[in-house]
Amino acid sequence: MKKNIFSSAPASPGRRKIWSWTWKIACALVIMVIVSCSMTIDTVVQPSSVNGGDILPVTLNVTISTNQAQTSTFIVAVLVPKVWKTAQNATITFTSDITSGDQQMTVVPSGTPAPNGGGLDWPTYLVSKIGNGGNLLPDYEWVAFQSNSPYSVAGNVTFHATVSIKIKTSVDNVLFKLGYCVANGTDGLSDPSRYGSYLSTDCFEVNGTGDVIDFCNPQLANVDPRTSLDNDIITLTFDGGVESTVLDNASQVYLCISGITTAGDSLSVCEQTSRTKMKSLGLSRWQIDIWPRKLFGLTDDQHLTGLRYWFTDASGNNKVGYAGTTDPFIYTFKCE
Repeated sequence: MKKNIFSSAPASPGRRKIWSWTWKIACALVIMVIVSCSMTIDTVVQPSSVNGGDILPVTLNVTISTNQAQTSTFIVAVLVPKVWKTAQNATITFTSDITSGDQQMTVVPSGTPAPNGGGLDWPTYLVSKIGNGGNLLPDYEWVAFQSNSPYSVAGNVTFHATVSIKIKTSVDNVLFKLGYCVANGTDGLSDPSRYGSYLSTDCFEVNGTGDVIDFCNPQLANVDPRTSLDNDIITLTFDGGVESTVLDNASQVYLCISGITTAGDSLSVCEQTSRTKMKSLGLSRWQIDIWPRKLFGLTDDQHLTGLRYWFTDASGNNKVGYAGTTDPFIYTFKCE
């Protein structure tokens, strides 16, 4: 008697388990496809520079496609220097094929979890998913804005939106690589196909005042924090791995520094001693913490406006300054 190859006998528990998981995965994939909403930033229109304190105007042209009707808020995020305080100094609006007139947007409240972000808030999730745009200093931030109202969108439609971004810049000299992202308040950043991002490869320039805050170019020297007063402890770092200098083979590196007082006097500490010796971080990187008031022995009525500094070897004969020259690095004290 032949066996019926289409036997209706019950499947083994193992096979039932496999089919159960297969069915669940298939359904999940179908659901993901059905509810997805894709966004792309087609073009970004922005100037190459503005003057310090002026408004940076940016226009994003966006295409949005849906597979199923849904209701959601519109999200626009910008990657900017922290010194701009964009959350307080930016205005973002948009127009679209499915709305009438300018639509207002406001900053997503601090600490708001991003959808599908595992509990991360929008700024943190944006950094983890999209990155920092190649900016080399840590003083950057993503700032997310959301539409004041949710919008109902029909399924299987494609429409366009034009986003107008106006950010008041600070008065500082800045070089920065800007970034933008568009998403919706339902999908968030769960899948790159559901949001659009743009990271500039060119450096945007603010022609302002004070020391240049250069996020774009590798720096031989870095000061942390970026803003401080002469009574604060600051950290100076020399990164000899950025480019070749006369200190390439130095086994020890020392700080040579001058403080400029409000009276215009120059106080100098340029010696090869324990108080100027820098700590090796490896890979040709050196670091030192200083307390300016103590280092220069300031009296109560003396105050510093800024610092001029170099790095030297143990002999003191080889000195490295700005861009590898003998010109000093410059740091200006100021309140944020």
